[in-house]
Amino acid sequence: MYCTMSLLYVKVLFSALCAVVLAHNKQPNIVLILADDLGWNDVGFHGSNQIPTPNIDALAYNGVVLNRFYVQSTCTPSRSALLTGQYPIRYGFQVMPILHGENRYLPLHLKTLPLHLKQLGYATRLVGKWHLGHSYFNNTPIYRGFDSHFGYWPGAIDYFNHVADGGYGMRRNLLTSWSTQNEYATHLFTRKSQDAIIEHNYKKPLFLMISHLAVHAADENQLLEVPDFAETNKTFGYISDHRRRLFAGMLTELDKSVGSVCNTLKDKGVLDDTIIIFLSDNGAQNTEMGYDNAGSNWPLRGMKATLFEGGVRSPAIMYYSKAKVKSAINSQLMHITDLMPTLYVAAGGNVKDLGTIDGVSQWGAITQGDESSRSSVLLDIDDFHPHSSLIGYRGRYKLINDSVINEFGQDGYYGKDTSPTKNPPYDVDLVLASPTNKAINKRLTKKKILTIRKKLTIQCTHKGTRPKPCDKNGLCLFDLVNDPCETENVAKKYPHIITDLSKQLLSYWKILKPQDKHFTDTKSNPIYYNNTWSTWMEHQ
Repeated sequence: MYCTMSLLYVKVLFSALCAVVLAHNKQPNIVLILADDLGWNDVGFHGSNQIPTPNIDALAYNGVVLNRFYVQSTCTPSRSALLTGQYPIRYGFQVMPILHGENRYLPLHLKTLPLHLKQLGYATRLVGKWHLGHSYFNNTPIYRGFDSHFGYWPGAIDYFNHVADGGYGMRRNLLTSWSTQNEYATHLFTRKSQDAIIEHNYKKPLFLMISHLAVHAADENQLLEVPDFAETNKTFGYISDHRRRLFAGMLTELDKSVGSVCNTLKDKGVLDDTIIIFLSDNGAQNTEMGYDNAGSNWPLRGMKATLFEGGVRSPAIMYYSKAKVKSAINSQLMHITDLMPTLYVAAGGNVKDLGTIDGVSQWGAITQGDESSRSSVLLDIDDFHPHSSLIGYRGRYKLINDSVINEFGQDGYYGKDTSPTKNPPYDVDLVLASPTNKAINKRLTKKKILTIRKKLTIQCTHKGTRPKPCDKNGLCLFDLVNDPCETENVAKKYPHIITDLSKQLLSYWKILKPQDKHFTDTKSNPIYYNNTWSTWMEHQ
């Protein structure tokens, strides 16, 4: 009898210990929110008073701001780097986004982040933009690791009618989603994301990637689209530039979306078990480049499609309630290729299983305050023009070989300072009362908010909007620690650093896969496929 009771006690104790271990090692859910063309100066937590972003700001102040987080300068390369953990130069995806109707796609041999997470037991969902190819079925999201996709395959669509260059773009997996036409895209993607969170069975962890259209320009007919034009003009009447005013309305809807997602996670009871990442795929585009969406990277130099800070330094945040480090700023060097190994480690995986990648796990650096193993970042190499850039010396020095993509004619434009006296003061109470902050409910204070915000506000002395370009026959070197706005070329002062970083760049040239020429396949024309963007190569 005594032995039987002892054995029963041991079994009960063992079961209890196993339950504790399983609870401790529970895989976190992951919600990755990717904004499109959002600039450094478009969010309030970087010091801008012009457009309130209380939900995004609340996520930043409660979490960890990744203050030196770099991305590719355009959308397709950034998205490919995120999902593969590899620099786009390795597979010919550098510089140029995929054109509408271009038969180019993420190479099929590359294993994506959602595929890796599926092997760890995750359910994987994508809502929103893809932009990594759709000429064949096997180029599309549900063949590249996502269990489901609601969104669009091309680079951009109209916010209301969901049309791009004559073709309807909205899809539910492989099927055209006509029933959702005319619903404002940001609202639609928010609703679909909330559905994914609510309907998920949390016996399996969830990876949800929310890839917004906002704040990208729509199309040539109406670049900047808001749900209520009159309300936007009323709310942001203090902004004199009507384009910037519309942009503010678009950004407001994106900010509300972040709040809605956080609130839904709380209502479902899984917020504390969820890692939330927020970032932009590249810097803002503005008045001097193509589709002007009136974004701002001030006071950083450059814009989308340039290798200056304004084009490649992203507003980025990670929030996780169980992280040791909270309400903090991490200024260590990070790159978008790091997201795959970082999240894989967070999910319980071993980085060695990912094979050859350029990303490094930043999980310990972000959540524990460990020192990052990353010492340099390749920003890009354009083998067509050519131009290239690399950051070395643990993030201090940036080498640029030729300024930017030449056909855009950019030479490091600063944009406009958005801090005139007409802007309202920064509203800390709005941040505290935001749905995001209420959902997190970690007793954030006004003092803490203002202290963090002050540290995040970059102050530069430049006044003009047209800095001297890098010499097309030479090099530019910037000290990003002392001169984050890239106002002074210090190449002549530090020839040894130029030599060192040039050698590093040369090593990447040796592994670069040349880009294919970019052109639209006439056979992709939507008129052949019921006026929709289709997997046209399947019909050849």
